[in-house]
Amino acid sequence: MKVAIVSNYLPKYHRIWSGAEIIAVTLADILKSKKCEVFFITLPFDFEVADYDYKVYSIKASLQKLGTVSRNFPLDISAIINVYRKLKQEKPDIVHINAKYLFIPTMIACNILKIPALFTVPDYFILCPTMTLRKTDNTICRKKQGFHCYQCITSLTSGTHGGITDALHGLIKMVPKLLLGIPFYIRAKVFNCFINKVDAFVVLSNSSMNRLIDYGIPKEKVNQIYHYKLGMPKETNEKITNPSVLFAGKFSRENGTDILLEAFSETAKKIANAKLYLVGWPDESFREEMEDKIATLDIKDSVIILGKRDNAEILSLISKCDTVVVPHQWPKEFGPVILIEALAMGKPVVTSMIGGTDEFISNGENGFLVENYKNPGAFSEKMVYLLSDTSKAEEMGEKGKMKISFLFGEDSSNAMISLYNKFKGKRIC
Repeated sequence: MKVAIVSNYLPKYHRIWSGAEIIAVTLADILKSKKCEVFFITLPFDFEVADYDYKVYSIKASLQKLGTVSRNFPLDISAIINVYRKLKQEKPDIVHINAKYLFIPTMIACNILKIPALFTVPDYFILCPTMTLRKTDNTICRKKQGFHCYQCITSLTSGTHGGITDALHGLIKMVPKLLLGIPFYIRAKVFNCFINKVDAFVVLSNSSMNRLIDYGIPKEKVNQIYHYKLGMPKETNEKITNPSVLFAGKFSRENGTDILLEAFSETAKKIANAKLYLVGWPDESFREEMEDKIATLDIKDSVIILGKRDNAEILSLISKCDTVVVPHQWPKEFGPVILIEALAMGKPVVTSMIGGTDEFISNGENGFLVENYKNPGAFSEKMVYLLSDTSKAEEMGEKGKMKISFLFGEDSSNAMISLYNKFKGKRIC
């Protein structure tokens, strides 16, 4: 069976990648172990890679520089044409999409070529223009996408580049609400059309499954399959001193980095020589706020920013720390990946009780679920507990490893192949 995996970015090829891209790569590894032929379609490379396990095609996307604007209002004809050409050339049996920017170009190409298209839901971009399901007041949005989404336009334009952002903000102030809402009404119509054309959805938690079904996607189209495979740690040169807390991901308000910094400030007053290790990169709109907060809280000597690292090194860093904190403020319903990795590495996790985290964390047994996840003090309390009692933390970490062992069995691999077999051979041209 020949499978095309479509991913916005790929580790090694791109500067920026996250848990969604890790899931795409581990899916390829699982399929390869099942004797499938796999190739990738992705956006233009940041780096050329001499030796890679899979054939990788980069797709020219002329409007990519427009960032979230282009993703939400897809008019990138070059991306559509180039995806179409690669799929026609390679003739895959299945196309498995794990991408935002390339979602609609790939769906258009698949519909023209009559190739079955599956979609793994790593976030809620197809349901929400900001992909976070968060309103501007930081509460969870319960509405279906549509006209009202114009209210979150500030969040959208913050993802564009430089002067484009300033120009858009200026225009927004001048445009009547009725006109602002029309593009989002159209966006909803377009995305809902292509959502209906997806042959099958793959989700990574019960919470994600229920959200898609609540949105109106037929239950028989939604498949819960944990296609994840833990990588091998690569020894790091970084010296980690304990007691320590680790955070990995984009530094942003959505991921709760601001709350984590305040929580760690309180923790450091109670735990001598505690260190916070931050692995990742800052959201540009958050960089200055983050630097100011570290200075204001007087924790500069206790916060070590390690920057972006490859996933194998992140696993090594996790193994050397006492605990991992995942204070995200929006429903990432497969963990997110850092949570799963920390549990698999035998580390207790302190995380927000939002999304699907309670499917992997049993509160007080293999980590802690923070119900009041907007409160830094609630995170600090749990961090202090774990850093104060290393034997208890180790015990909870071992329980975490056992709790998620089901994610790495053969059942998931077999379930994915069975799903593919339902559609194999339906390609017409």
